[in-house]
Amino acid sequence: MPALLKRTVQREASELKHIVSSGLRTQLKRRGTSRAALARELGTSRSAIDRVLDESNTSITLHTLVRAASTLGYRLELKMEPRIDKVEQVKAPARLKPLMKKLGAALDRMPAR
Repeated sequence: MPALLKRTVQREASELKHIVSSGLRTQLKRRGTSRAALARELGTSRSAIDRVLDESNTSITLHTLVRAASTLGYRLELKMEPRIDKVEQVKAPARLKPLMKKLGAALDRMPAR
């Protein structure tokens, strides 16, 4: 794996784990539930819960994250989107130029928000 891709993957994994662990910690506080109590509820150890809540630990399985989130009243969603690394400018066909000009004029007449 190229170095740049490896850094990107690590950064994105860390960002995702931060979002999930932060949400789980917030819900733990709202419920007034301790880590030990959550561990008992999930049938696991407190150290396993510590790993789930550790923002830097990105090696947690999806199964573990979903179980913890579900126990705390959350539904975990994972979304995959295409990566756009390069955007190229394309030239509009000549037949669209009059339409684009009208569209630009119409947008210019719109009131500012």
